Amino acid sequence: MGHRSRVCYFTIDCDNLDLGTQFWSDALGAQEEELFEPSRQVYRQLRLPDSEIRVLLQRTDDVKRSKERMHIDLESDDVEAEVARLEALGATRWDHQQLRGYDFWVMRDPWGNEFCVLQATFPELLALRPEWR
Repeated sequence: MGHRSRVCYFTIDCDNLDLGTQFWSDALGAQEEELFEPSRQVYRQLRLPDSEIRVLLQRTDDVKRSKERMHIDLESDDVEAEVARLEALGATRWDHQQLRGYDFWVMRDPWGNEFCVLQATFPELLALRPEWR
């Protein structure tokens, strides 16, 4: 008998679930989905506007010690404007990469988790998203 599997979550660690929910909701244009109350002490679930993959925020007091092995990449038709928008939400610039014909920023969220802001990679999908104001 066969089975199915799929990516359901991209999990991000943070030490403050309320602030994590606010930052990542604003950064991604995501909406929080309700979880079973005991789970809300450790997790928050965000629904992305254009994907069935959820972002799961996980509360932890563990200190970040090294580079992540997985991270989120955001694409933008204006990298500098997107980086500035994310900085206003609490992210910081960490590493400006300009290698192999690419120009992008490695950013850190307020908890030190890395994510990248790339030039448009899938312009036909990016065109479906509303513009940030």
